[in-house]
This record gives sequence, structure tokens and C-alpha cells, in this order.
Amino acid sequence: MKNSILALVILSFLISSCSNTRETASGQKFTILKKGDGKEVPSKSFIVMDFVFKDGKDSVWSDTRKNPYPMIIQKNQVNRPGDRVMDVINMLFKGDSAVFQVNSKDLFTNSFRQPLPKNIDSASYFSFYIGVKEVLDSAQFMKYREDLVAKQNEKAIKDQKEQLGKDTVTIDNYLKEKNIVAKKTASGLRYVITKPGKGENAKPSQTAKVSYSGHVLNGKYFDTNIESVAKRENLYQQGMKYEPYGVMVAQGTVIKGWDEMLQLMNKGCQANVYIPSSLGYGSQQRGPVILPNSILVFDMEVVDIK
Repeated sequence: MKNSILALVILSFLISSCSNTRETASGQKFTILKKGDGKEVPSKSFIVMDFVFKDGKDSVWSDTRKNPYPMIIQKNQVNRPGDRVMDVINMLFKGDSAVFQVNSKDLFTNSFRQPLPKNIDSASYFSFYIGVKEVLDSAQFMKYREDLVAKQNEKAIKDQKEQLGKDTVTIDNYLKEKNIVAKKTASGLRYVITKPGKGENAKPSQTAKVSYSGHVLNGKYFDTNIESVAKRENLYQQGMKYEPYGVMVAQGTVIKGWDEMLQLMNKGCQANVYIPSSLGYGSQQRGPVILPNSILVFDMEVVDIK
């Protein structure tokens, strides 16, 4: 009796799987995990989807479900013969979720339009999961994009405030540990004037000539235009001119921390400046030394102001 029940369960599963299997005109088979509304998506509609794919070793190459941004494509926007991924997408309805596999050589040649990486076996397969969340016309897409950008900006501001709080604590603890008394600004900038200058502070649109050295809080240097420092910190480049750098003040040509600090300095002024990541490069990585959310320290001298 138990064997009969098991056989019925297996048979039911096989029938169900077959009924959920579809095939594109190019012969690409895919299985529907969840059925949507069954309404054909009009040409040129914008399709908002979850998109996951991984290689034959189960390494995930992309998973939009873990990102704040979904994948959005326009149906039939590009007609690429042999693009099996787009062939499947073009057959899905709103609410559908599907899985399928594509040969790696076909995928890179016809979908990605690039050579197959040397470490990928041409006989292997990539697995895909696609879930269609929304189908939007042009007006709906514009509104959706505006709302998405607004949410992203809101999150960025929130993240920036949280990071500034962490950076402020880190900088203040560092200064306390080193017995450094620094002035602070409302933005979170900390600075020490090591040599006062003369005259008025630099003003927006003026050009300040600056000699500088930059390092992260742990002391690792990443840039300088002072030859002796470059040689000392193994940053020296043969043929490079080591001379003061001209900066148009408060014009957004340098990081925010520099724009703010230069307006606190006059000709001949020297300062040590501690810049939280929100006034530097934020969550961006800028080379091997400046990692995401790095606090930057600059030794600056305004050589001249014009």
C-alpha cells in the first residue's frame, strides 16, 4: 500500500513538472515555479524582476534580491538572435517565476556577447532564476524610477549619518589617545593649525596652491605632492613634477573635506586635517589604501592664494 501511494506521489509530481515546462522558439526549455496572471506582456513594456544566476560550481554571479536595485529591462528592446535568456524573459507573464539552464558557451556568445572566460568549461551550464514582479508602461516606469531614486537617496543620507557618527567617535578616540587637541566643525571635520598664516582665508572661486600629504588613520600614505615625503613613503614616481597643487576653492573639484578646510586657511597656513569618510570618498574604494568608509588625514600647507 505504501509503495502504491509513493508511486502516485511521484507520478503526480512528474505530471505537474511536465505541465509547468515551456519552450521558446529557439528550443530553450524553462520550468515555471509559480504562475502569474497569464496576460501577455506588451512589447516595449518595462519588466521589473528578481534575477539570479550561478555557474555550474554553484557560485552566484548575480542576485538582485540582495541588492537595493531590481533588474529592469524593456521587452524586445534588443533583438539578439540566440539570446536564450531574453527568449525566456519575453515569454514570462507578470507574477511568473521560472528556472532554466543555459550552456556557458551559448550564454557568453549570444547573451553576454563576450568571449568565454578561460576558467569556465564550455560544456558546463549556468542556472537562472527569474521572478517577474511588475510590468510597467512608460509613464508607470518613470514614476517607479523616481520613487526608487528617492528611496535610494533617503537610504544614502541615513547611511551617511550613521557612518559619520561612527567616524566621529573613531577620530575623537584617536585624537584623545594621541593627546591631540583639535578644533571641530559642524560637518564633523577635525583640524589642528600647526602654523598660522597671514591675510584673509581662501574664498570660494579663488585658487589655492597647496602642498599636501595624505594618509589613512592607521598611518598608511596614499598620496603626496611633496618629493621628500613621496620618497620616504615609497610613493615616488620618476618624472613626476612635485610642486604645489592648484585648487579652485569650493567648486567641487576636490573632496568636500578639502573644500571646507581651505576656507579655514590663509596664505602660509599649515594644518593637520582629519576628514570623516562622508567628507571624503564615502563608501567608495579608491585603490588599495583607501578602503570603503576610510577616514582620511591630510597635512596641508597653503603656499599661495590667487
